[in-house]
Amino acid sequence: MDLLEETEPSLVRKTSTISSLLILVGFVLLGLFLGQFAAIIGILPLVDYNFQNFQQVLADPTGSPQAKTILLIIQAATSIFGFIIAPLLHQQLIDQKRPSALTARYETSLIILGLVFLLMIAFMFANSVVIEWNMNLDFSQLSPAFENWARGKEEELKELTEYLTRFDSIAGLLIGLVVIAVLPAVGEELLFRGLVQPKLQQLFGNAHVAIWLSAICFSAIHLQFYGFFPRLLLGALFGYLFYWSGNLWYAIFAHFVNNGFTLLMLYLYQQEITDIDMEATEVVAWPIALGATVAGAFLLYQFRQMTKPKQSYG
Repeated sequence: MDLLEETEPSLVRKTSTISSLLILVGFVLLGLFLGQFAAIIGILPLVDYNFQNFQQVLADPTGSPQAKTILLIIQAATSIFGFIIAPLLHQQLIDQKRPSALTARYETSLIILGLVFLLMIAFMFANSVVIEWNMNLDFSQLSPAFENWARGKEEELKELTEYLTRFDSIAGLLIGLVVIAVLPAVGEELLFRGLVQPKLQQLFGNAHVAIWLSAICFSAIHLQFYGFFPRLLLGALFGYLFYWSGNLWYAIFAHFVNNGFTLLMLYLYQQEITDIDMEATEVVAWPIALGATVAGAFLLYQFRQMTKPKQSYG
């Protein structure tokens, strides 16, 4: 009888968690739809209220002088509505928790933020090995159709990314930092680490399973298979930063550093201030990659030690 009484609440909790996850998916999909609708409303004056012009811009982004502005508006709106507003509303209305529960449990330390910054720089160099390996995977023998689709999607997204990250001025760089670095860092960490990861831990009863599953979801939504594994490792790193510290700001800051540092280096390369090309897929020299891996492991260990008493987000 006692076993039955213990099992029933457990099943109820798991059922409730699954329901909450499904509702969260619905909130996000609705938010993405509303974000695109809001973006279209804002874009229409730029295309003289002509839907045909709007469709032509989307069909050939690099062929229109207004395309970059339009695409950035769409990306900003979908990030705000789909990845920030929707998760916050879900947490408030469905989970009945305040957003501050994800960040205010422990004070955010500037020293630890500095450590996270150094950790992310080291990780970017170390991860270049995985980036090159992933880019060179060949699935043509296993599934030619998948290979063609994945390669085509990769090239399409690569071309679009290069277009959006080509900045002609400081103002353009700052707008890019907000849309491509700040909003995704806040929204994606709020969704995948702040909401999905704890729910998966409740569901499976294992923090590590939850971290890696949420990292898989995080990587998969980008639809870039030839960047899947580097992004998977990145998502797992963000997951452990949140799990160990109980403070989502560290994961958000790490995500921002990853995106923002890349954008800054791209701008400096475009302005011929530096010779480092962040879009190059060639692996860095092995001594640098090895040194970055050792340094990253040491910094991650230090982060773990500095946040050890704060490791549960409940």
